[in-house]
Amino acid sequence: MTAAMANPQAGHVQADVRAPFLILAAIFLAPYLSWRPSLDILFTISDACFLLGAAQLVVRQYIPLQPFGVLSPVWLIAFVLMMAGLLVSSLFGNDPLRWPIVAIQYSFAWMVLPFLLMGHGNGETHRLARALLAGVVLMELAGVIVYFTFQGSFEQARSILGFDFISGSGRLGAFVTDANWNGATIAMALPFTFYLRARRLINAWQAILATAILFFALMLSASVTAFGSALAAMLIFVIAGGVRVKAYTLLALAVVSIALAPGELGLPSIFQKRVANALESGDFAQAGTFKGRVALMDGAWHRVGDHILLGAGVDQDRVVSGQNAPVHNMYLLLWVEGGFIALAGWITMMSIFLLVALAALRRDRMAGALCLSVLATFLLFSTASPHMYARLWAVPVILALAIARTAGGPLDMRLGLRRRYSPARLQRLERARG
Repeated sequence: MTAAMANPQAGHVQADVRAPFLILAAIFLAPYLSWRPSLDILFTISDACFLLGAAQLVVRQYIPLQPFGVLSPVWLIAFVLMMAGLLVSSLFGNDPLRWPIVAIQYSFAWMVLPFLLMGHGNGETHRLARALLAGVVLMELAGVIVYFTFQGSFEQARSILGFDFISGSGRLGAFVTDANWNGATIAMALPFTFYLRARRLINAWQAILATAILFFALMLSASVTAFGSALAAMLIFVIAGGVRVKAYTLLALAVVSIALAPGELGLPSIFQKRVANALESGDFAQAGTFKGRVALMDGAWHRVGDHILLGAGVDQDRVVSGQNAPVHNMYLLLWVEGGFIALAGWITMMSIFLLVALAALRRDRMAGALCLSVLATFLLFSTASPHMYARLWAVPVILALAIARTAGGPLDMRLGLRRRYSPARLQRLERARG
């Protein structure tokens, strides 16, 4: 029996044990939402790999009992509160059968995945992070190539490449099926690029190439929220991590500078139209669907007064608003549909994630910076997105939390090397183990 099973008080496993290949494949494919039998059911090839990989981990008895350490019971209670608020509200709502569907999705994303992705040790967790980055970079590379070479119509693109690989307005959604979500995927992948390079887990040329591909695809997604989140994530990582500005950072800054420059430099026209014009003028009303989303949030804020304790039920915000669209704000959406109890559960979960990131800063500044930068992107998008149970949200966040949880663990606690070796020697030992 492994350390994770034998010692329930252990927040993470100290030894590195290789994760099943299926878990690696699931992480690699996590953002490929269009790779599923039906667009009406959110069950992808990645999800199938996760379930098969979970069976392997159970057979090996390698499941951490407390993925968030001493905070695990609080995390569990917070999740139950959120689901309970949505359940009770749905029972008194118009369509209670929607609750089981959403509950399964949220449970898979925020209850099952932490047990599958955490507790693998530093070296193996870094291997999982490389799988995530490789999956995103290759998807965006394919997306950029197709974007400039595909000559068919919008309908042909949908039938051949999948739902909104390229949207009707010319934005790159890739296999994520949505341009805004694709931008979010890129914004959360960028900190992993910087972190893995800072740890010498990828080569300099790999970091430069990945950064260039991700930033160019980010411009093609033409998402204002994603662009702002990417800038914030990069800034947080550099400041919180105390990293020195190197080639890949300079490249990222050069790309950002070009993006903010006048349009005659040859930027993608869709980026110029939706993002650059708004940045140049300072008028964010020009940024895509900004006005429409603000109107939805304003309406939801006024509906909160009618649903302080008891919400309207799962997926009912679009009904009670009369606009046939949910509010694109996770907090307002949970309050309207699940009441204050559901909202309190979600906020508590996010607070636990933030505490894990801040605690990691004391043990390993770089790992804490990664976790904070990924969380910053996720939290920014939570103010501009409806229900966030798709695995493209959960996998990057949980992997960043896994790195934060194991930060400093195997080297510092098991071997006691801080007192015996210099920081340079510690870094060499980490590279050898990673």
